[in-house]
Amino acid sequence: MVIVITGPIASGKSTVAHELAGVLAGRNVRAEVIDLDVVYELLAGDGPKSDPATWALARREAAIRAKAFLAQSVAVVIAEGSFNELGDRLAFVRHLNTDEEPLFVTLRVGYDEALRRAQGDPTRGLSRDLAFLRAYFEAAERVRAAIPTSDIVIDTERTTASAAAIAIAGLVGLRASR
Repeated sequence: MVIVITGPIASGKSTVAHELAGVLAGRNVRAEVIDLDVVYELLAGDGPKSDPATWALARREAAIRAKAFLAQSVAVVIAEGSFNELGDRLAFVRHLNTDEEPLFVTLRVGYDEALRRAQGDPTRGLSRDLAFLRAYFEAAERVRAAIPTSDIVIDTERTTASAAAIAIAGLVGLRASR
């Protein structure tokens, strides 16, 4: 199965994805994580991190990698990154080209907490900038209002990454038993 973890900047996508992979490994379930930011950086090199065409290519490449992992008998592929827009999701699913729909997990976080997290993380670039992050969250309001009802939604301000991972891992077992 494929699990897509998405949400706004600093919502905990990477942390939850790696926690989930660890929980699954502890249950002897082979899992791999695909970080969309890493795929983008491989494609963009030193270029700007805001090119929509490169993001589209990165999502396509993430889907191709997910499909390759599934072909190598990886039980669960966890793709994490910005799959917030419906068009981004549809493109990913189209390039994934599998019979089963991915499980989308949307993480939620408020602006103040995202800012605290981003500014406390020295590995972050532009997302640490107050003005950039505020504009991002204001623009993302429309996207947050349109989260599909089929998504699993987790508020990462109210739950830990470990608890979120355990909850998601429980869904893996439910889907596998269908």
